[in-house]
Amino acid sequence: MKKTVKKQLLMNKSGDEIQVALVEEGRLAELVIERPDSLRSIGDIYLGRVHKVVEGLKAAFVDIGQKSDGFLHFSDVGTTTEDYRALIEDDDDEEENGNGESDEDENVKSKEQLESKGNAEKVSSARNGQRNDNGRGKGNGTDRRRQSYTQMIASKLKPNDSILVQVIKEPISNKGSRLTSDITIAGRFMVLLPFGGGQIAVSRRVVSRKERSRLKKLVRSMLPEGFGAIIRTVAEHQEEELLKKDLEKLLVKWEQIEEKLKDAQPPQLIFKEDTIISSVLRDSLTTDVTELVANSPSVYKETLNYIQWAAPEMEKNVTFYQGKLPLFEGYGIAKDVESIFSRKVWLKSGGYIIIEHTEAMVVIDVNSGRYAAKKEQEDNSLKTNLEAAREIVRQLRLRDIGGIIVVDFIDMLDPKNAKKVHDAMKSELRHDRAKSNILPMSDFGLMQITRERIRPSLMQRMGDQCPACGGSGVVQARCTTINQVERWLRKYALSKKTKFQQLDLYVSPTVAEPLRDTDRNIELKWFLQHMLFVRIKQDESLRSDDFRFYIRKNSEDVTAEYSEL
Repeated sequence: MKKTVKKQLLMNKSGDEIQVALVEEGRLAELVIERPDSLRSIGDIYLGRVHKVVEGLKAAFVDIGQKSDGFLHFSDVGTTTEDYRALIEDDDDEEENGNGESDEDENVKSKEQLESKGNAEKVSSARNGQRNDNGRGKGNGTDRRRQSYTQMIASKLKPNDSILVQVIKEPISNKGSRLTSDITIAGRFMVLLPFGGGQIAVSRRVVSRKERSRLKKLVRSMLPEGFGAIIRTVAEHQEEELLKKDLEKLLVKWEQIEEKLKDAQPPQLIFKEDTIISSVLRDSLTTDVTELVANSPSVYKETLNYIQWAAPEMEKNVTFYQGKLPLFEGYGIAKDVESIFSRKVWLKSGGYIIIEHTEAMVVIDVNSGRYAAKKEQEDNSLKTNLEAAREIVRQLRLRDIGGIIVVDFIDMLDPKNAKKVHDAMKSELRHDRAKSNILPMSDFGLMQITRERIRPSLMQRMGDQCPACGGSGVVQARCTTINQVERWLRKYALSKKTKFQQLDLYVSPTVAEPLRDTDRNIELKWFLQHMLFVRIKQDESLRSDDFRFYIRKNSEDVTAEYSEL
């Protein structure tokens, strides 16, 4: 029998920041944060302008008014582009048949996963074999069809064209948003496909054939001609009236989008996703949520209004928090929130895991933390690895870590134990709403995981890059910087025929301290070596690995011109 997990949704508002925590069995499992300067954009719909089409990348770059152009891969263009273009430009071109996809769309767990359909990183798709499986093993015929499809899409997308697109992945680092032209509008019980061509799919988590058939018939009888829908898991056993109300709300939203498109000029935001409270309730509210708590009157009212419409039977579970302690402290999860920034996470057994972020991936190291006798080493390693597997999945969800994750488990001699760890990891990942793929443990004790990444991790969103180390975690030694300064002076002196020139050297206070040591008299030393008058000055804005040289008479910065190649 499947174990029921006690869940709570805690909604904490502090100033302009809103934090929504999903708590499972008393421990923080997921945390969603929204601030005015970092609003969620997943699901937002834009009228964009095609900036350029790069057929070699099988993609187009679309200006949607953000800092960087959005990335629209040909696989995310779909077959409904002509429908959208006809709507936007009001022309009389022939429309293509946008029948949508049914089998792939059935695997819907949440709005975010629907929005991210086809959004998995290419390295992930190459490994998990879930994309384009239908064409594999069919030889050159499939390749020709794919090439023909690519050329067809490339011929339709032209620079300066207007195109209706939706954000399925937020900007990360210097990369723009990932876009799709297959527009979807998510509701509580279903997802509307405006150009679905009558296609109706049901979440695979609805296992009863009778219930699947009932839901399809109900929704088919309600849908206007040309529209499609994906029926979500929470629609199971719901009454017709609730499904009808949900669909009506979605159709009103689509009518508003159509109306706004009439006078829109790209780039322009056409549709903004629901508030963070509505979005989280829509995606996380299930029958096993036993408590919904808000510490703000406005958030409490919004939550209550949503519950009264979507799940009236759960109205008794909504409470307004009036405790003396802050909400998260009152429910004992404040330390879990603080742990998001910690590299080291302790395990109950005494072991610990280290989480390191790199440009390409996240690396997690599992350590036993204490010595175990040889005869117990295998059992101790298995115990620690199994505990680490559960904690790693919790940290992936909590920190919203995506992309490639490599886990270095403690070495085990028995292959059966390695399989137990792999099975435990797979079992824990089933509770995660984000799509993931996992490979068996290698002979070196490494396990590779790919997890859906649709926004920067929580640590990236809540933290700023360290000004001292530039995000590397290591500060360059002062003697290394001093050596770089001396090499710069030697190069500058050799390139200049004029002697006795006056220079100002700016360094960080930590580097200035040893340079100003009276016993070393470094300024005199440099004068005797290079015949240059150098005056050392402090600049608190500089890192310990940086320095600046200026010609004193005109304040010209000459650092870069004579820096090492």
